[in-house]
Amino acid sequence: MIDTKVTRWLFGRGRERPERFRPRGTSSKVSRLADRYDADVDAALQRLWPKARIYHDREFTRDRADFLLVVRGRGVMVETKVKSDPGVFRGSTLPPLLDRLQRDGRRLVVVLNQGDPTPARELVAEMLGDKGCVVVWSGPRHDDDLHGAVEALLRQMVRHQ
Repeated sequence: MIDTKVTRWLFGRGRERPERFRPRGTSSKVSRLADRYDADVDAALQRLWPKARIYHDREFTRDRADFLLVVRGRGVMVETKVKSDPGVFRGSTLPPLLDRLQRDGRRLVVVLNQGDPTPARELVAEMLGDKGCVVVWSGPRHDDDLHGAVEALLRQMVRHQ
Protein backbone atom coordinates (compact mmCIF):
# COMPACT_ATOMS: atom_id res chain seq x y z
CA MET A 1 0.00 0.00 0.00
CA ILE A 2 1.34 3.43 -0.93
CA ASP A 3 0.95 6.30 1.50
CA THR A 4 -0.80 8.90 -0.64
CA LYS A 5 0.33 11.74 1.60
CA VAL A 6 3.96 10.85 0.99
CA THR A 7 3.30 10.40 -2.73
CA ARG A 8 1.59 13.79 -2.94
CA TRP A 9 4.45 15.38 -1.00
CA LEU A 10 7.09 13.79 -3.25
CA PHE A 11 5.37 14.59 -6.52
CA GLY A 12 3.77 17.87 -5.51
CA ARG A 13 0.15 17.08 -6.29
CA GLY A 14 -2.20 18.53 -3.72
CA ARG A 15 0.68 19.65 -1.58
CA GLU A 16 -0.19 22.47 0.79
CA ARG A 17 2.42 25.11 1.27
CA PRO A 18 3.17 26.15 4.85
CA GLU A 19 1.49 29.38 5.90
CA ARG A 20 4.75 31.33 6.02
CA PHE A 21 5.42 30.58 2.35
CA ARG A 22 1.99 31.60 1.15
CA PRO A 23 1.86 34.88 -0.70
CA ARG A 24 0.68 37.80 1.38
CA GLY A 25 -1.34 39.28 -1.44
CA THR A 26 1.04 42.20 -1.82
CA SER A 27 3.75 43.08 -4.29
CA SER A 28 7.28 41.94 -3.67
CA LYS A 29 8.27 45.57 -3.05
CA VAL A 30 5.76 45.81 -0.20
CA SER A 31 6.87 42.41 1.16
CA ARG A 32 10.49 43.57 1.22
CA LEU A 33 9.43 46.82 2.90
CA ALA A 34 7.42 44.84 5.46
CA ASP A 35 10.34 42.52 6.26
CA ARG A 36 12.68 45.49 6.72
CA TYR A 37 10.11 47.39 8.77
CA ASP A 38 9.55 44.39 11.07
CA ALA A 39 13.31 44.23 11.70
CA ASP A 40 13.42 47.99 12.42
CA VAL A 41 10.48 47.79 14.84
CA ASP A 42 12.06 44.78 16.55
CA ALA A 43 15.30 46.76 17.00
CA ALA A 44 13.31 49.71 18.40
CA LEU A 45 11.51 47.49 20.90
CA GLN A 46 14.85 46.05 22.03
CA ARG A 47 16.32 49.54 22.30
CA LEU A 48 13.37 50.98 24.23
CA TRP A 49 12.90 47.99 26.57
CA PRO A 50 16.31 46.25 26.76
CA LYS A 51 15.15 43.86 29.52
CA ALA A 52 11.90 42.92 27.81
CA ARG A 53 11.16 39.63 26.13
CA ILE A 54 10.02 39.83 22.53
CA TYR A 55 8.27 36.90 20.90
CA HIS A 56 7.87 36.81 17.12
CA ASP A 57 5.13 35.06 15.25
CA ARG A 58 6.98 33.29 12.43
CA GLU A 59 3.85 32.45 10.46
CA PHE A 60 1.87 34.95 8.47
CA THR A 61 -1.73 35.00 9.67
CA ARG A 62 -4.27 37.79 9.73
CA ASP A 63 -5.55 36.99 13.21
CA ARG A 64 -2.28 37.05 15.17
CA ALA A 65 -0.02 39.99 15.89
CA ASP A 66 3.57 40.10 14.65
CA PHE A 67 5.11 40.48 18.12
CA LEU A 68 4.35 39.94 21.76
CA LEU A 69 6.30 42.39 23.91
CA VAL A 70 6.54 41.36 27.58
CA VAL A 71 7.68 44.19 29.83
CA ARG A 72 7.81 43.77 33.61
CA GLY A 73 5.69 40.64 33.33
CA ARG A 74 2.94 42.28 31.28
CA GLY A 75 2.34 41.67 27.60
CA VAL A 76 1.32 43.94 24.74
CA MET A 77 0.71 42.67 21.23
CA VAL A 78 2.46 44.63 18.46
CA GLU A 79 1.23 44.55 14.87
CA THR A 80 3.29 46.26 12.16
CA LYS A 81 1.69 47.71 9.05
CA VAL A 82 3.53 49.03 6.00
CA LYS A 83 2.14 51.45 3.44
CA SER A 84 4.12 52.10 0.30
CA ASP A 85 2.48 55.52 -0.07
CA PRO A 86 1.83 58.28 2.49
CA GLY A 87 -1.97 58.12 2.05
CA VAL A 88 -4.68 57.24 4.53
CA PHE A 89 -4.40 53.95 6.45
CA ARG A 90 -7.89 52.56 6.90
CA GLY A 91 -6.93 49.32 8.66
CA SER A 92 -8.86 47.03 6.32
CA THR A 93 -6.58 44.09 7.22
CA LEU A 94 -7.06 44.52 10.98
CA PRO A 95 -10.55 43.06 11.71
CA PRO A 96 -9.50 39.36 12.08
CA LEU A 97 -6.80 40.38 14.57
CA LEU A 98 -9.08 42.80 16.39
CA ASP A 99 -11.81 40.16 16.66
CA ARG A 100 -9.40 37.72 18.25
CA LEU A 101 -7.91 40.26 20.65
CA GLN A 102 -11.37 41.49 21.60
CA ARG A 103 -12.24 37.94 22.69
CA ASP A 104 -8.89 37.42 24.44
CA GLY A 105 -8.87 40.81 26.21
CA ARG A 106 -5.30 41.56 25.13
CA ARG A 107 -3.76 44.96 24.47
CA LEU A 108 -2.55 45.96 21.00
CA VAL A 109 -0.32 48.60 19.48
CA VAL A 110 -0.51 48.88 15.70
CA VAL A 111 2.74 50.39 14.41
CA LEU A 112 2.38 52.06 11.01
CA ASN A 113 5.32 53.26 8.90
CA GLN A 114 3.60 56.30 7.35
CA GLY A 115 0.29 57.85 6.45
CA ASP A 116 -2.76 59.22 8.19
CA PRO A 117 -3.96 56.60 10.70
CA THR A 118 -7.23 58.33 11.67
CA PRO A 119 -9.65 55.73 10.18
CA ALA A 120 -7.59 52.86 11.64
CA ARG A 121 -7.53 54.56 15.05
CA GLU A 122 -11.32 54.80 14.94
CA LEU A 123 -11.60 51.12 14.00
CA VAL A 124 -9.26 50.02 16.80
CA ALA A 125 -11.06 52.24 19.33
CA GLU A 126 -14.43 50.84 18.23
CA MET A 127 -13.33 47.22 18.62
CA LEU A 128 -10.83 47.35 21.50
CA GLY A 129 -11.69 50.58 23.27
CA ASP A 130 -8.80 51.78 25.39
CA LYS A 131 -7.00 48.42 25.00
CA GLY A 132 -5.59 49.36 21.59
CA CYS A 133 -3.95 52.20 19.73
CA VAL A 134 -2.30 53.07 16.42
CA VAL A 135 1.06 54.82 16.28
CA VAL A 136 3.04 56.13 13.31
CA TRP A 137 6.68 55.12 13.71
CA SER A 138 9.24 55.51 10.95
CA GLY A 139 12.49 55.53 12.87
CA PRO A 140 14.24 56.51 16.09
CA ARG A 141 12.87 60.06 15.92
CA HIS A 142 9.44 58.53 16.70
CA ASP A 143 10.67 56.36 19.59
CA ASP A 144 8.92 58.61 22.12
CA ASP A 145 5.55 58.00 20.43
CA LEU A 146 6.04 54.23 20.41
CA HIS A 147 7.32 54.22 23.99
CA GLY A 148 4.42 56.35 25.20
CA ALA A 149 1.79 54.17 23.52
CA VAL A 150 3.14 50.91 24.94
CA GLU A 151 3.72 52.33 28.42
CA ALA A 152 0.17 53.73 28.49
CA LEU A 153 -1.20 50.25 27.81
CA LEU A 154 1.11 48.71 30.42
CA ARG A 155 0.01 51.25 33.06
CA GLN A 156 -3.59 50.54 32.17
CA MET A 157 -3.08 46.83 32.85
CA VAL A 158 -1.96 47.58 36.40
CA ARG A 159 -4.91 49.92 36.93
CA HIS A 160 -7.44 47.31 35.70
CA GLN A 161 -6.18 44.45 37.88
